[in-house]
Amino acid sequence: MKPTHIFTNGCSFLTRRPKENVMTHVGMELAKLMNLKEARHFGAGGRGNKRLSVSTKIWCERNPVIARKCFYVIGITSGMRQDFPMTTGYKKHKFPELNSFWKTYKPWENRATEAFFKHLSTTADIDLEQMAYFESLEATLNLQNYFKIKKFPYVMYKTLPDPVLVRDKRDIKHKDIYTLQGLIDEKRYFKPNFSHLEYTEQNKQHCSPDDHHPSAEGHKDWATQLKEFIDANNLRTI
Repeated sequence: MKPTHIFTNGCSFLTRRPKENVMTHVGMELAKLMNLKEARHFGAGGRGNKRLSVSTKIWCERNPVIARKCFYVIGITSGMRQDFPMTTGYKKHKFPELNSFWKTYKPWENRATEAFFKHLSTTADIDLEQMAYFESLEATLNLQNYFKIKKFPYVMYKTLPDPVLVRDKRDIKHKDIYTLQGLIDEKRYFKPNFSHLEYTEQNKQHCSPDDHHPSAEGHKDWATQLKEFIDANNLRTI
């Protein structure tokens, strides 16, 4: 069955930016190009890949009728963003249609989070670089497997660059990560080694000099390339 609706999820690179007069985003533009109606848009600033994966699957399970009619667009973000379920509060971070509370922490966000992640890497001897990469890979593979089981058509791409790029098998530190990368279905992964942020910077498609999120032109350009990739690889169905 060909999809009639579109579902989008990702970070701020999949959102409008009204303050910069950017009133569209990749999902909206792709919906027009593919002649699809919007079913649900979960894109929001600052979230990590665990939240992205969890919110997508729960929405699908709670909305099975419309979920079967959707084409899914997933913008994988930075693995350095760590998502945590919260015991209480943070209502502004509550997912639509979800009962759980979440908050995303980034090592560079403020002094408190910087100190927390520094404690993890020094006192607890946690390798943050590897943690970030494993988080991204697990979220990606988990969601791809879910779509495969459900027979939901989808496309993925990177909104932000990975903290590391493991391209050399001789890199002993990242050998396990390199192995897991081979499990990703790249047929449904647009530009797996190049992010939307990098493309935006390369083509000077920022929404303003002080804001490196895509301009309206940047969203339309990326959506056009996504549409071409989807059609060239017959990704509308699975």
